[in-house]
Amino acid sequence: MVLSHSSRLGKVGSDMALFDNAVDRYEAFCQTPQGRFVNDVEKMLLEDLMHPRAEEMWIDLGCGTGSYSMVLASHGCVVVGVDESQPMLERARLQRPEAAQITYIQGDIGNLPYGAGTYDGALLQVALEFVSDPRRVICEALRVLKPRGRLVMGVIQGSGAWAKSYRARARQESSSVYGHAHFWTLPELVNLMGRFPSDLRAGLFVGPEELVSVDEGWKLEKERRQWYFLDRAGFLAVRYDRMNFGPASSCI
Repeated sequence: MVLSHSSRLGKVGSDMALFDNAVDRYEAFCQTPQGRFVNDVEKMLLEDLMHPRAEEMWIDLGCGTGSYSMVLASHGCVVVGVDESQPMLERARLQRPEAAQITYIQGDIGNLPYGAGTYDGALLQVALEFVSDPRRVICEALRVLKPRGRLVMGVIQGSGAWAKSYRARARQESSSVYGHAHFWTLPELVNLMGRFPSDLRAGLFVGPEELVSVDEGWKLEKERRQWYFLDRAGFLAVRYDRMNFGPASSCI
C-alpha cells in the first residue's frame, strides 16, 4: 500500500512537491489487488459513518485525486473537494463523471473560503496525518458545518501494522511522504477533539506483509474483527457530530 492513502492530502504548511510527484505512483497502486483491497475496506467503513444522502452538501478536505468526492457524488451529494496539490486536482478533474456535482478547488484546508454552517458533512480521509496544525484544520471543518452536520475522519491507526510499515519505508526512502506523517491513535484523537467520537469503525486488521490475495485478505479481515483489539487495526474511521461542540468561535 505504498501510496494508497497519500492522494488524500490537503496539507497546511508543508512541502507540496512531495505530493505533487506522488500522483502516478498512487494511481498505479490503486489498480493492484492490494490497493483495491485497502480502498474497499476503508470505503466500507467510511460510508457506514457518513450516511450520505441525496442533495446534501459535503466538503472533501484533502480530496487528492477525488476518489471520495466521487463516492459522495454517487449518492447524489453536492461536493466540493479541496486540496493544495494542483497535480492531484488535475487528475481528479479528469476522472470526474460528467453527471457528478463536484467542484474541485486548490486551497488550504486550514483556511476555507466558506461561511459558517455551509455543509451537511465534512470528510478528512487520511489528511490529518499530514497537516502541521491539526487543531486549526479541525476548527475550520467544524466551522463550515451546519448545526446538525457531521465530521467524518479516516486515519492510519498509529499502532497498526500499516503505520509501522510506512515508518519503516520513510526511514529507507528520504523522499517518502510518510516521513512527514503523524499516525494517530484513538487516544490522541480523543485528546485533540476533547471528547470521544459519536461513532467509530476499525478495519485493516490484515497487515501489508500478510495480504497475499484479495479473497484471503477478506477472510482474515472478517475473522480478526471478531477478536482483535482496536490497537491492532490499520485504519480507524470516526464521526463527530457538530451538535456536540460549542459555537464555531470557541472551536475545540
